[in-house]
Amino acid sequence: MNKRKRDVYYWQERIFLKNMDVQWQESTVFKIADEKGIEGIGAATPNNYFGETFKTTMAVIEHLRDLIENENEINKIQNVEDKMSKAIKRDNAAKTVVNLAICDYINKKYGFDIVDILFPVDQKEFQEKLFRVFWKENLNITDIIDNYYNKDYILKIEFLEKPTIQDFFNLSQILIGKKIWLDLKGLFNFHELNKILEILKDVKIVSLEQPLERNKESKIMGFLEKYQIFWDESIESENDILRLYNMCNGVVLDITKVGGILNMKKLFDLSNSLNLQTVISSRLEHSINIYWSNKIKNAFDFIDLNFEHYIK
Repeated sequence: MNKRKRDVYYWQERIFLKNMDVQWQESTVFKIADEKGIEGIGAATPNNYFGETFKTTMAVIEHLRDLIENENEINKIQNVEDKMSKAIKRDNAAKTVVNLAICDYINKKYGFDIVDILFPVDQKEFQEKLFRVFWKENLNITDIIDNYYNKDYILKIEFLEKPTIQDFFNLSQILIGKKIWLDLKGLFNFHELNKILEILKDVKIVSLEQPLERNKESKIMGFLEKYQIFWDESIESENDILRLYNMCNGVVLDITKVGGILNMKKLFDLSNSLNLQTVISSRLEHSINIYWSNKIKNAFDFIDLNFEHYIK
């Protein structure tokens, strides 16, 4: 039996939450180590919306184990990405956890930061930051806003479940006088969206994120003159950007959603070439994953990484 090129380890870690109706969520952690003791570590959190669960992501990582243990040139990231894509059809959380571990390994082995090559950008002069607040029926968003909200930020409301019409009437009173970014997560149809925006007509809405569900985006065209439109859940690949670039002002990118740093770079470059604004975002993530988002955030027009009020 041939000796493997490196050791591979992977395990579960819990992210402990606060100000939520759940106490924790599961993340996957992946580590590689060569015979000289040089290690690389990555982490990612599966998301049910994209068909990922902790169990399925761990099963996919196990499927990739032999590839990563025996790949001759692990530093040739694109070659590894191509082989992973052939081995698995879809689980970007699994791809991300492996990709970040390889990037971390390369940084340590060769003594340079791969981010300086992929995102060699100083902080943008007119960069804006979002402060994220999750809306759910049993969550008290007023306490979050009163105790944590920084008024220099745009207040982003992200809906974790579908509110009622009365909920929007109640919400309108809380949001008056603030710059609001509404993340509707594709929960509403075109008729409902019209009704919601009528209820919120006195609220200063600066942007709508994922206002309609995937594959129904074309109906948004009539709103482009009044609102900035950003697609999030609709954007997983370069093909999605090419399909939607004339139906929006920008796109929301996050490392785990697109499958790692290399794919993040590809979608970022394509977005810029099409004159789209870019938002760097993240699901509630493991600290290792957020670390990488913070390393590249200066290249983006908007930063949506301010959710530490939900993570212990």
